[in-house]
Amino acid sequence: MYVFCTFPILYFHLYDSPLLDAPASALISTDGKSKRLFINITQEGRSAIDDLRELRYVNGLKLSSEDFQPVTAYQVSAKSLDFIDRFPAELKKSIDEAYHGPAPFHNELIEASFDGENFIISTPGGYKRISTVTDTEDVSYVSSPYIPSSLRKSDKALTSNSHRANESALGESTIRDELSEAIHLVNVRVCVGEWVPFGPNQIVSLNERLGSLDRCQGGLFTSMIDKDPTNTQFKLPTGLTQVSILDFDIIECMNFEAEIHFPEEEGIVQVENFGMHLNVNGAIYYSMFIEAILDRKADDISLDLLSRLLVDVHQDSSKILNDLLSSYQRSLLEMIFSNDAENRGKYNMILAESIDPLLSAEQYMDRGDFENELKQIVGDIYAVHLIENTDLLVLGRDGILFVGPNSFKCEIMIVAYTSILVREVFTRNFFVRTFVLDDLLKRTRSLIMEHEKDPQSVFKIRELLNEASKDIILLQQLLSYLSESVEGMVAPERPVNPAGAALYDILKLPQLIKDTSVRVRDMKKLTEGAALELNNLSQMTDVINTKQLEDVFRSVEANTKFLVDASAANERACASLEIMQVVLAGSFAFDIIDRLGGGTLNVEPPDWLNTYITIPLIESVPFLWFGVNIVFLVIFCWVLIRVMRWSEYKASGVLMIRVKVNCPINVTALDTLLATKPIELTDSISEPEIDIKKVIWTEKDHSLWMGSAPKIELLYDERHSFLLSVFLQVDKKRMKISQDSLLRMFYRELLAHGVIVEIPESKKEQ
Repeated sequence: MYVFCTFPILYFHLYDSPLLDAPASALISTDGKSKRLFINITQEGRSAIDDLRELRYVNGLKLSSEDFQPVTAYQVSAKSLDFIDRFPAELKKSIDEAYHGPAPFHNELIEASFDGENFIISTPGGYKRISTVTDTEDVSYVSSPYIPSSLRKSDKALTSNSHRANESALGESTIRDELSEAIHLVNVRVCVGEWVPFGPNQIVSLNERLGSLDRCQGGLFTSMIDKDPTNTQFKLPTGLTQVSILDFDIIECMNFEAEIHFPEEEGIVQVENFGMHLNVNGAIYYSMFIEAILDRKADDISLDLLSRLLVDVHQDSSKILNDLLSSYQRSLLEMIFSNDAENRGKYNMILAESIDPLLSAEQYMDRGDFENELKQIVGDIYAVHLIENTDLLVLGRDGILFVGPNSFKCEIMIVAYTSILVREVFTRNFFVRTFVLDDLLKRTRSLIMEHEKDPQSVFKIRELLNEASKDIILLQQLLSYLSESVEGMVAPERPVNPAGAALYDILKLPQLIKDTSVRVRDMKKLTEGAALELNNLSQMTDVINTKQLEDVFRSVEANTKFLVDASAANERACASLEIMQVVLAGSFAFDIIDRLGGGTLNVEPPDWLNTYITIPLIESVPFLWFGVNIVFLVIFCWVLIRVMRWSEYKASGVLMIRVKVNCPINVTALDTLLATKPIELTDSISEPEIDIKKVIWTEKDHSLWMGSAPKIELLYDERHSFLLSVFLQVDKKRMKISQDSLLRMFYRELLAHGVIVEIPESKKEQ
């Protein structure tokens, strides 16, 4: 069995470590979902692990998480066992102390886990604490807004905060380590870029919201909605953005300054001014000129301090843009970033006039201090170039650094490169999201194929299909925005000066645009395939629904046949019963005649009987007494049948009114009302989404209901507080009011007890 450590705890500052760390964006996968956090990662630790892997002392296993994020697992190789045995005893002891709990848990190995919000350090014996690995460090700084000249529409001057540079030296920081600074930059311009779906209508709407055409442009801005515009007050939490419009095109782009007023920890001084560019092609830039960080002025900015400033820019820029985007755009971002859009990754573009020290490209890739500091701001480095021995270009996974006297002259190419890379970053996230969608469709297909095993499978299938349908629609809309954006990309012309030409050849902008276009076209196949799979699954679900409906029809048909047979048998039984009733009535009539004739009396017949019945009816005229018996029989049976018909008539005079209400109710008030009623039956049906309750009672006060008290049946949804239907049964012959009046009386009772707030409009069925 191969055992790998899938949690790279050596990277993270989970313990009190002598290694220096800096905050960096990282994807953490938990419960099948990814969450992006800023984590204090020691680049020295990462470099040490890479060294051990190259020397084959540590094995690396590449795999994917449940949400299809790449993961590297680590294993101590067999080669390293002999090497570990040669460790000095003091070194082994210090390692044991780092990876074992404090007293009295010093014999237990520490375990690291993630609870969805924090990393937890614990031991099996009960030691537990929350790691500070996610507590990013804040620094005081002063910045001025900056927008690359190639993105401007006018020459309007930007605000300068250079006169406030000394304020950052008076501020504090939350840096816990003593920094070892190896690289310093002069006159740094930071530009953080990302791609967001934008179109002409969104740009027009944003221009209107910011008041670009107003006399007083800009102002404080928030995404909160005024739900009561006629109210004289509007309260909102602290943390606003001051917007000042610079220039704009009504349907193409807009440039403005954004001064951030978000609350910070006590002692932290941040003069945070962005220059923001929003383009119809979706490219967005948050740019600033660094005036000072703590006590370091613009001519001496260390990369350690700059990396902490970039974290603050990434976090605050998401908050700013969230206030500017429409709800539709926010829904697109939440879908593509799995409801974690606020922590989405961005791309760093950093320009500076000079770097200290200026070395050869190979010296910056020393796998030591120089490379580790550069990785803090641009991510994993894959290329470093020294151009014309004066300009340094560093290309990383998460950013680009261009330093030298030609950095601002070649700004248009760096901006174009960043514009392509922000689309590439978004394309990368889009591609991962298609795998998540594919997994959702596979789970749906599995449920469909085994729907007989779970009574709730059809309900689950409908939920998954609804979720997949929503995701596919949003992905297709996003892809259309992305396709239009990529198709509109044009590489700048190749400069004639040597430095610009060399930079152009290194960046390979035309090829990069072509590669991005190919990736976007390829994703169209994925979304179309997912849409076809969804359609196939929907058809399979329809087959299941049809089969279930056929089963219901067959059941209804069998029940109907049974009811028809039972009804016919009942009719035959009723006819037989009526005949038997007549026969029994005839027998009873004959018994009465027999009694009157004295045939069953065991005493001497009285004289009046012989005088009035025996002699004139029985002895004098043959068959006369028989005829009298038959006539009496007919009269007796006729009276009996009339009495039975009258009883049926009395029983058939019932009016039944069924009303579909569907109105909100106060369930607590309804329970109070029902407590006063003589409840005959209570029935409940609980399902995953609803709780249906049926209550039946019969009113007792006939005078209150104008002659006849009804029998009432209520059907309501207890979970969602909705009255669904009302069924009234009343003796129509005793009713002295109309049906509508009867309903109004019932509604008025509900209204009087606070069950409803107004009499609903209902559909009545008799």
